[in-house]
Amino acid sequence: MYLDPAFGGMLLQVIIAIVAVGGGIIYSFRRKIKAFFSKNKSETKKVVEQSASADAIDAIDEINEADAIAKGNIEDV
Repeated sequence: MYLDPAFGGMLLQVIIAIVAVGGGIIYSFRRKIKAFFSKNKSETKKVVEQSASADAIDAIDEINEADAIAKGNIEDV
């Protein structure tokens, strides 16, 4: 089977992309992962609740920004 020389470069880019995405996911959820492996379960619950509320606040902010842009109120953003 013949493999084009460019295939090696493409394969390397795919591997780098997979590692980068995996690292980004781990970085994003590092507090939850750390809390999951911690011995203090009350701390785990608190971390999960904080991150969930932070995610909700970020989502609400994004919706408000999109709404302001749609209405033409760019100064509100």
